[in-house]
Amino acid sequence: MGCVQLTNEAVGVLASHCSNLSAINLHQCTNLLDAAVLSLAEHCPNLLYLCLSHCSQLTDASLIVLAQRCHQLHTLEVACCSQFTDTGFQALARNCRLLAKLDLEECVLITDATLIHLAMGCPRLEKLSLSHCELITDEGVRQLGTSPCAAEHLTVLDLDNCPLITDASLDHLISCHNLQRIELFDCQLITRIGIRRLRNFLPNIKVHAYFAPATPPPSSTNARTRYCR
Repeated sequence: MGCVQLTNEAVGVLASHCSNLSAINLHQCTNLLDAAVLSLAEHCPNLLYLCLSHCSQLTDASLIVLAQRCHQLHTLEVACCSQFTDTGFQALARNCRLLAKLDLEECVLITDATLIHLAMGCPRLEKLSLSHCELITDEGVRQLGTSPCAAEHLTVLDLDNCPLITDASLDHLISCHNLQRIELFDCQLITRIGIRRLRNFLPNIKVHAYFAPATPPPSSTNARTRYCR
């Protein structure tokens, strides 16, 4: 984790000699390219846990090769992999149906299309982070909320800093009976009323949200002068 000097060649050697590898954490190994993930996928098809967070040079090619070869994948962490798009996650959702935990924080290019693919292809999804995925809208959450994973498995959903999310998203989640926690920090269109309505259906849910105090409009110089009189 954080071995910034780690090379693609080193990962390739490791993968070729550890074919039974089931978990690897490459967090913040910022020099890695798609070739490193290709080596892992080719030699370690039994991977269950993979962390590639902050490996910002990776592209959809990495997700596609994982989808082709690592069908047992259970947990994938790819926070701040800013080049990943809906195309890569579509491939992943079609082939990695055992995925239960996904961290997509700051995968800034993904849209509702990714949620549609996950809803259809990942029926065991338990924990999903979409923090700072600013293109996600209520429609994506609607697709997720009506998916097979929602009613049976989804326990944690992170939507903080998703500026297009509104109270409608909370309404779409009322059928997620196992949802234990939702993160809504800096979702400016979420209201207390919407949260209260969600809690009417899910009374035990933990909602983490922050409501900034209303900012008064800036006063003009003349207005301040009149006030001071």
